[in-house]
Amino acid sequence: MVSIKDVARHAETSFKTVSRVINGDQRVRPATRERVNEAIQALGYRPHSGARMMRSARSNIIGFLSDRVTTQPHSGDILRGAQQMADAHGRLLLLFNIDGEAGDDHRRRAFELLMEQRVDGLLYACDYHRDVELPPEMQQLPAVLVNGFSTTTALPALVPDERLAAQQATRLLLAEGHRHIAFLAPNPRSVATPLRTAGFHDALIEAGLEPSLMPVITACVGTPGGEEEYRVETALVQLMSEATPPTAILCGQDRIALQLYLALARRGLSPGRDLAVVSFDDQQPISGALTPSLTTMALPHLEMGRRAMTLLLDGDPPPETVTIPFSTTLGRSHRRA
Repeated sequence: MVSIKDVARHAETSFKTVSRVINGDQRVRPATRERVNEAIQALGYRPHSGARMMRSARSNIIGFLSDRVTTQPHSGDILRGAQQMADAHGRLLLLFNIDGEAGDDHRRRAFELLMEQRVDGLLYACDYHRDVELPPEMQQLPAVLVNGFSTTTALPALVPDERLAAQQATRLLLAEGHRHIAFLAPNPRSVATPLRTAGFHDALIEAGLEPSLMPVITACVGTPGGEEEYRVETALVQLMSEATPPTAILCGQDRIALQLYLALARRGLSPGRDLAVVSFDDQQPISGALTPSLTTMALPHLEMGRRAMTLLLDGDPPPETVTIPFSTTLGRSHRRA
């Protein structure tokens, strides 16, 4: 194994100078630094990470606790965004994927293993926007929550701006001239549901419309992130039987929009032609596979991952919850034929 003394002999300098170059000491003369780097490359030297950690009290490793994020296709961009920023700053990610159903012991053990690796900070990412119970030990090191928040532990958190997204989605339908709009709401047990409902109402009030005249129907029940039952067919029957049926429907999530597409097709109807449709999440492969193309509000998973890592690397972020706006994926489903 090549040692630091081997590098020093090859570069014709002291091993202390080699150590300073490895640790980024800018006081080393450029010509000497270049000679040392050439020796490192020529010999294939790899700095001993354990010794470097002891000297600097830093590991350059960021822990990433994934609460089912890596097993869900619609939230994996959180990890991708965090990885991008970690790479840009010369940090490594140490990932543990946990399952909420495995219980607190699993979560606590994963946290203990990360602490044993002396990680410089920790990102805890949830598979969907929710309140999460965290071990109090998480306050022992810099930590940021992503796509979740804690009502019991004071930590900085980044969450999607559900209310603003619903307001923007409804504005798209209003801009097309629709004045009879229904909302097929997602799971009432989801944190997002009351926020998206409020945003729907915000846009209606902004347009001078009475929210109480616009139907809001629960189209999904069950356990958020688990077993859920969709009731879109029943909701559509109810809406179409009204004296003034809606000309547009805001779907609380893409899975509801998928069910609505199927229900309309069974009646010989088409989104965008017979009924305008706008949705949320931009969940793949659903949103990209529907015809006509689905207009949907894309969850900011990538941006949340990037912003969370930046907060962590900047150091000592305040324990506040920051909302990140959605982006709009424009399709044809919201337009009038």
